[in-house]
Amino acid sequence: MGGTVSLRALDMAAQVRAQGQVMSGRAEQVTQQLETAIGLGLLNPGERLPPELVMADRLGVSPLTLRQSLAVLRSKGLLETRRGRGGGSYVTGMLAVRETDIARELRNYKSSDLRDLIDLAASTAGSTARLASRRSDELDVRRLRSLAQRFASSSEPHMLRQADARLHIGVGVAAQSRRLTSLLIQVHAELSPLTWGEAWRLEHSNAVQGHEDMLAMIEQGDAAAAEDSAIAHFEREGALIIDQHLDLLTSDLADPQ
Repeated sequence: MGGTVSLRALDMAAQVRAQGQVMSGRAEQVTQQLETAIGLGLLNPGERLPPELVMADRLGVSPLTLRQSLAVLRSKGLLETRRGRGGGSYVTGMLAVRETDIARELRNYKSSDLRDLIDLAASTAGSTARLASRRSDELDVRRLRSLAQRFASSSEPHMLRQADARLHIGVGVAAQSRRLTSLLIQVHAELSPLTWGEAWRLEHSNAVQGHEDMLAMIEQGDAAAAEDSAIAHFEREGALIIDQHLDLLTSDLADPQ
């Protein structure tokens, strides 16, 4: 990637809210925000973070709190600090996709809550695609197609998870709706940790086609078709998540600990 993290991306990172986690303090919250932002592709390997004073101001914390968070991210291998000319804090890692983590996250959900999350993801994606078809310009479409190509050319699970989320958040940006984009960030912060594990190994080509269908309708300005294709895309992926969730519940019942 390279370059410096944009202030827009940093503002998006600031909108991440922890779901179902008890945080001991503000530094831990900021750590989670930045870690999730890396997982969503808002912050990318090779990018340099803005100066600490700028970051602290954008994230609404003191410089000391920010430094504590950055130190934790460095210890996890997600950041490194370079000295000298061109120095600063750089994103150097990505969040791994682990089957045990996915299973743990899925087990934390009630089936009804998981269906609600998928319904929210589908309806939000549909609304943003509909608005993007009406409000996006040629530059927006080029950016979205670049994001879609990044996903299409990826094969590693962590890259697929990141590129998938970043594309859908990008549709929110193209829709020119701050609130919908913020909602998309929250939805994908919760949804992405459930995706692109082993159960998804055959889904890549379907997802690529789903992205293409949605972007084609956005580019053509067909609001109804853009909305329908976005909803269909998330309903398909939601079915995969539900199936995996139910498989885990069945396995747990068959082999109680």
